[in-house]
Amino acid sequence: MTEAGNKTSRGTQIPVLMMAQQLGWGGGIERDVSKFARHVFKHGIDAHVACFRPGGARWDEVEKAGIPTICIPVTSFKSPSVIAAARLLKRYIAEHNIQVLHAFDTATDLFGVPVARFLGVPSLTSQLWYRDFLSRSTQLLLSVVDRVAGGIFVNSYAAAHELATNWHVPRDRIHVCHNGFEPTEFHPHGRKRLAVLAEASVVIGTVAVLREEKNLALLLDAFVQVHSIDSRAILLIVGDGPMKAELARRAEHLGLTDVCLFQDATLTPADWMRAIDIFALCSRSESFPNALLEAMACGCCPVASRVGGTSELVTHEKTGLLFESGEVGQLAEALRRLTSDRECRSRLANAAARFAHEQLTIDIAAARLADIYRQLLGRAPVQHEYSARLSKVPETVSS
Repeated sequence: MTEAGNKTSRGTQIPVLMMAQQLGWGGGIERDVSKFARHVFKHGIDAHVACFRPGGARWDEVEKAGIPTICIPVTSFKSPSVIAAARLLKRYIAEHNIQVLHAFDTATDLFGVPVARFLGVPSLTSQLWYRDFLSRSTQLLLSVVDRVAGGIFVNSYAAAHELATNWHVPRDRIHVCHNGFEPTEFHPHGRKRLAVLAEASVVIGTVAVLREEKNLALLLDAFVQVHSIDSRAILLIVGDGPMKAELARRAEHLGLTDVCLFQDATLTPADWMRAIDIFALCSRSESFPNALLEAMACGCCPVASRVGGTSELVTHEKTGLLFESGEVGQLAEALRRLTSDRECRSRLANAAARFAHEQLTIDIAAARLADIYRQLLGRAPVQHEYSARLSKVPETVSS
């Protein structure tokens, strides 16, 4: 949508302010904000975007799409900047007739939602991760904000179940909206080996921020067993992060230096995904991982740890293979099987791509999010397909 298009049609839309701490390009939350902001317009939502710190690739994407942006400069919750930022946010909400404030991460949950409540503006917090990784004090603060917000936005039934069970959030206040991918970028057409992978018999790979919870050491350990039966198999790890140097050292220790390729993080991950045959996600914790979804959309055969919402993406033996988190033997067996059975690999990859493109595009997700905003404002009925599933423990959730 161009800037001119936004200006001429904006009067009939519902103004919503989406907030994130920052809009760089490495994290899933930043990508989600950018995607939703750029795609909800056709579903009746006039998106605005606010960040504590301006700039970054996703901020540039949003501005290029003609979406109004504002920097709300909160430098610390313990500094006077909070008061000045709250006043600025109040003024922006009034000037633009913002009708819903949607906070997408912990920092904006804690800042934006109380301000919106004070102003009488309906708000949503977001739970796109698991709270176990947060400090106890932050967990308790979020539990208070849960009660202040009009609702909580989650991207998986697993996350919804965790909120309802561990934090006693009423299920009718939890709104599930799975992530969506952009099919113009993530698709299986033109899959090919890149030059550095040209000699590989099979490419096993992943794209991730290289953090501890991604558990990529497990992938290296499992790949040793694959390499022992296929010396031409290549392991590809695309991404940057605090674990990169340690993972490189581990690959060297395991004798994988010549067959393990590390590539820097990139703004065009689909090019690498279309070169991967088997996409491995080994995380200890996930809600609804963007990288796994995008890899499926690109025609990779997925192998994923059975955590959080991954089993809402991958159906074992139908759209990929699942293994118990941390079980190197199960992961190695899945990789060996798919490496040696090309027909099985192709069948699962095709089914995964078909599922993603039929059920999980960004347009489907944006339409669902627009409905959530209308429900929050009392302009649309609660969607029974979601509330019914939240009335019981989701069958896809595995602890």
